[in-house]
Amino acid sequence: MSTNLQSKLGEGLSKFQGGIEQGKLKLQTVQEINKIKKEMHEASVKKSKILLEAGQKAYKKIRNHELQDEELVELTSKLTELDHAIYEGAKKISELKSNPDQNVTICASCETPNESDAKFCGGCGAKVEKAAEPVAGAVDACTSCNEPLTPDAHYCHCCGTKAAR
Repeated sequence: MSTNLQSKLGEGLSKFQGGIEQGKLKLQTVQEINKIKKEMHEASVKKSKILLEAGQKAYKKIRNHELQDEELVELTSKLTELDHAIYEGAKKISELKSNPDQNVTICASCETPNESDAKFCGGCGAKVEKAAEPVAGAVDACTSCNEPLTPDAHYCHCCGTKAAR
């Protein structure tokens, strides 16, 4: 009877050890899968960054008429509309922040309100830039987005396209 008990205990112990070994193999497999997934994710993030950079470079070349492709030009026109909407929104915010009735100039660096005659920002110490007054007379428009250009502008304030002068 003791031999029978010992053999049953031996079988049970063998099954238990086999289960542990299977568990170890499964754990190793899961760890390897997770390692591969992490490497894939890192590669995907790098790819996204490169695609973004390539897209931005292509976008600039199309805007500067250095690259001609009908599909890309169509996509670029949609981006131009979005650029213009973003620019107009930023311009409106700037106008609202520098309300002329308050006689205040907003610092471009830290957005601290300063007296209109301040030369340096009270918040960060940066030189306070006065907004350029519109100049009367003939004004050129951007060839890409039709935004009016100041006479001294070399690039469009809205989209960054080189001014054709």
